[in-house]
Amino acid sequence: PGDDAREFWVRAEDRTRDTAQRYDRLGLAEYEAMEAFKRYIF
Repeated sequence: PGDDAREFWVRAEDRTRDTAQRYDRLGLAEYEAMEAFKRYIF
């Protein structure tokens, strides 16, 4: 929430677009929908 009056889905799209651009700048795949998994070894 906060002061941002935009709909949730609009804010979410902007966040994922920003994340995709960051991945692109790192030389990684530029996907706007990406899943990441962390492997835990116990």
